[in-house]
Amino acid sequence: MRAREIAVVLGAITAPVLVGLAVWSQAAAGPADVTIQLFQFRPGTLEVKRGTEVTWTNQDDIRHTVTSGTPERRDAKFDAELGGQGAATKATFAEPGVYPYFCDRHQAMRGEIHVQ
Repeated sequence: MRAREIAVVLGAITAPVLVGLAVWSQAAAGPADVTIQLFQFRPGTLEVKRGTEVTWTNQDDIRHTVTSGTPERRDAKFDAELGGQGAATKATFAEPGVYPYFCDRHQAMRGEIHVQ
């Protein structure tokens, strides 16, 4: 009976760690694509590994921008205008950190790239 109790306790301790590792791996290895749809960046926050190229694709019929920084603090790392539906742009993130961005035409549209 004692061995069974130990196995249950070990399972309870290690299961969350294994689940956490699986979630982290999926986030780090997931697609590096952001869709612009219905005046939103989707996903709003994207986690990638250093050196990843991120692609933004406009699915709306109107123009948007992908502008680095925030409307209050632009940082000039990237700035692209995406004409209507299907227009795309890319940026590569070489250094770890958090990179905010927004649409200059619709400044409530905001997103972040988290680079590990």
